[in-house]
Amino acid sequence: MVSRARQIEIEVEIVEMLKDYGRAMYPMSIGKVAEALGIDIVPYSSLDERERRLALAASGDAFGIHNADFTIAKIVVNDMTGSYYNRSRFSGAHEIGHIHLEHTEDTPSRETEADYYAGYLLAPHPLILTMPKGASITDRFGISQPCADFAYDQAKNRLREGGAWRPHEKWLIENATWRGGGLIGRP
Repeated sequence: MVSRARQIEIEVEIVEMLKDYGRAMYPMSIGKVAEALGIDIVPYSSLDERERRLALAASGDAFGIHNADFTIAKIVVNDMTGSYYNRSRFSGAHEIGHIHLEHTEDTPSRETEADYYAGYLLAPHPLILTMPKGASITDRFGISQPCADFAYDQAKNRLREGGAWRPHEKWLIENATWRGGGLIGRP
C-alpha cells in the first residue's frame, strides 16, 4: 500500500513533468510522455519473431529496461492485439512510472507506486471530479473499465479527503486540454 503522503508526492512529480514538457493533453499520449522523458518505446510489432517470443515470455503487456542511473531507458510494449490497446496504455504508463520514479529492484512498494503513477497519469482525480455529468471515464481518458473503476474510487477518496485543491491539482484543472491520446501509432 502506498501512503497518501507518497501518493501526493507522485502526483506532484507527474504534474511537474507535465508542466515542464507541456504534456497536459488528454487522453494522455504515453508515446509523447516517453519521448519527453527520453524513454524509447519499442513496440512488439517491430521485433523479429525470436525477439517477439522472448518479449512475450517476459510480459504479455510491457516491460522496461534501463541502465543503473536511468539515463538510458526503453519500454517494450505489446501493440500486437487490438483488445489490449487500453491495457497496453496502462502498462506503458506503469513502466514510465518505474523509470520516472527511478525504481530499483529493492524499492519498497515499487509495483503499487508504478500502478498509482499510471492511474494518475492517465486519469487524474481532479479531472475526473470536474468531468461533465454523465461523461464516460473510459471514453474521456481512453482507459479500460477496470482502470476507470479504480480511478473513480481514487477520485472519491480524494473527495472524502476534502480540503481545497492542492496547487498541482488546481494546475491540472486549469491547464488540461482534450486532444491528445494514443500509445504509439494512434492519434
